Amino acid sequence: MGSIAVELEKLGIPTVTLYNERHETRFMGTVLAKGFADYPAKNFVEIDTLTEEGVLALAPQAFDFLVAGLTTWAPPYLEKQGDLWVPTESEFIFTGAAYAEALENMNEAFLADLRWGDGLPLVPATRERVDALLAGTDLAPDTVIGTWGPTGAQFTVEKIAINAAMAGAQPEYMPVILAALQAITSVRWDSYGPVMKSPVPLVIVNGPVAKQIGLNSSANAFGPNPKYPAGATIGRAISLAMHNIPGNGRGLLPSNLAGNPAMYAGMVIAEAEETEALAEGWDPLNVQLGYAPGTNTVTVLGVDQMDMSISGFVANVAAYVAPDKNIWPSSAEAFDQRVAGVVAVSEMMLITDGMMKGITKADIQEEMYEKARIPVDEFMTLVLTAEDGSAVEPNAFIRELIGGLAPGEGVPVAAAPDKFLVVATGGH
Repeated sequence: MGSIAVELEKLGIPTVTLYNERHETRFMGTVLAKGFADYPAKNFVEIDTLTEEGVLALAPQAFDFLVAGLTTWAPPYLEKQGDLWVPTESEFIFTGAAYAEALENMNEAFLADLRWGDGLPLVPATRERVDALLAGTDLAPDTVIGTWGPTGAQFTVEKIAINAAMAGAQPEYMPVILAALQAITSVRWDSYGPVMKSPVPLVIVNGPVAKQIGLNSSANAFGPNPKYPAGATIGRAISLAMHNIPGNGRGLLPSNLAGNPAMYAGMVIAEAEETEALAEGWDPLNVQLGYAPGTNTVTVLGVDQMDMSISGFVANVAAYVAPDKNIWPSSAEAFDQRVAGVVAVSEMMLITDGMMKGITKADIQEEMYEKARIPVDEFMTLVLTAEDGSAVEPNAFIRELIGGLAPGEGVPVAAAPDKFLVVATGGH
């Protein structure tokens, strides 16, 4: 649909598009990627478009937008300078009878008009607050740490600082926020995957910086802990940046089927690196990845499934790795590059008598590799069936993968044991 609109516009034929929210990212992603930041499109709540009565009720509003879209409509707060769309305002000023009213007006405008936000109250990104955050990094404000999103938008340090300010971040959080977004924007933008699934960045921080800024590796590591406030704020800053920056000025609704509540505050944890002293075979993740002990690192993975098992431990976790045809890509090289998952182990399990029985990180990785498998017949049905139900021929990688299995052996979800990351965090 977006491609058709773009081609018509290139021919000089003005178009307007009305769609429901399910198609937000895919449609606008296509249009914005072609440079049409001024394209007139209106998104309607999906449930209102499913009945004849609902469509008829929307007709007057839709007609008014069609007229405006073909005549006077322009994107709010954007203007074209040469080939670039740039903001018409250097700052926004909101007033009210009292500060609370001005703040409410700001939040309403950001959500309703600009669609910058997540629905939770935003902290005003004042010049002073943004400058304070910029002082938390040695990078210049105009430094581009990555390009990402349907428009190939530039993630500059200043844009990220603005989003971090709205999340309530502190200056000392900036190095972690920047490192995480640099990792995220290094991966190709995918407008389809998030529609079918709801991936959320899991950010794992190692090194002295974790303690310095107050990241949690203790009780309730994946949830709220007032003693360690940094994780939720950093996670929200990352989420806001991922939502607000890719549209290059036009906020994009994350259009997936059900969404993921973790997108509000993200998942940002630290590893309890003291485990190295508690038991052998428990080097922290940064050391396992080849960095020197004490190196500050930020590791990011996209996560769309979680299980908080204790009983049965590895066997339970392995069984929870749900079959998904996207686990097995089109080549052995791509499969080898993919991390299959993360196993979080409480450091308390290491020091509780008899709980771990001398098990190491490598042991857990090996057991996950052996047990997180799918029977060959189920695998063939899953992978060799197209979305319309028709059969597809196996590619060379699939044939090689199946051919290397022993009789009765299941198909692994990971290329090797080390494709499962084991992290010690939480629990005391």
